[in-house]
Amino acid sequence: RGSRCVIPAPRLLACAGARGAQRGPRISGPWTHPAVCGRPHVSGRIVSGQNAQPGQWPWQVSLREHGQHVCGGSLITEAWVLTAAHCFDQSSPVPAHGTLQPLSAYFVLLGSISSYPQAGEPQELRAVAQFIKHPEYWEENNRADVALVRLAAPVTFTDLILPVCLPKPGDSLGHGTWCWVTGWGNGLGSSLPPPFTLQELYLPLIDTQTCNHYYLENSGTVTPGPVILQDMLCAGFESGQKDACGGDSGGPLVCDIGGVWTQAGIVSWGHDCALPKRPGVYINVSIYTAWIVNTIQGSAPDARNFSPIPAGIFFPGMLLVLYLLGDTLVSLGLA
Repeated sequence: RGSRCVIPAPRLLACAGARGAQRGPRISGPWTHPAVCGRPHVSGRIVSGQNAQPGQWPWQVSLREHGQHVCGGSLITEAWVLTAAHCFDQSSPVPAHGTLQPLSAYFVLLGSISSYPQAGEPQELRAVAQFIKHPEYWEENNRADVALVRLAAPVTFTDLILPVCLPKPGDSLGHGTWCWVTGWGNGLGSSLPPPFTLQELYLPLIDTQTCNHYYLENSGTVTPGPVILQDMLCAGFESGQKDACGGDSGGPLVCDIGGVWTQAGIVSWGHDCALPKRPGVYINVSIYTAWIVNTIQGSAPDARNFSPIPAGIFFPGMLLVLYLLGDTLVSLGLA
């Protein structure tokens, strides 16, 4: 868990310039335009930098268990966080059906550049009201490694707390597209040192076929099918050296699409960290956009379980920001 399943990576090492964007009005109703998602108020990244700056990635959150950072995640509405299902595996007796830890053991840290902020530093802490793993999640091959976390109380959007946009269903980005992964994961052979500043890394996407070839090469095992499934994508370099790593699991891989940040992937798994021809593997968010929207729409506010909930009960007041790649930016109202 928190190790990208198995995929940890060196401390995220990079940066790149991103266009600043005007902040739209706070979402207040369905189809508000323009939306606030994917538009941080801080920009000016430096190529080959390491530490992120406050407000650069305002959707980044830390999922905490008994006060300890265990996984990353991304804010997608005022009260919902997107993360990886495997973040709960170590305490779950049956994948996607339960957990040994009570809800009270979990909190989500938002608005902080550090995974362990000091008193007086910007931060928001929210209790967790609900976990929902994707019903097709399979721990053996990390298929559908997607989960939603509902906060016990919604947050107010600020310069340091804003949602990321989701991609149009099924609309994947192409091979070679450069994106950013962020997290508080481990470095090569070492933990992130104090003050535990959020790390950022600039990586190119790798198509599924190429990535699968990499993983099968010199693997020493014969597999009956692909290792990289159709709901996955990879990002990194053939030579390794830069990757996501332990503690980055569940965190976002985001891409600048026309000046708006859209989440392409969720940190899922990998073979150790930053090895040659073993790039980080991410869940392709566009495959699950519809499930995310339907699940949030169908989640009852008073639910207190960990299993998927049938759609049909609308959650008043919650707005899911959906960025349609190649189309118009809209806000999808869940009211």
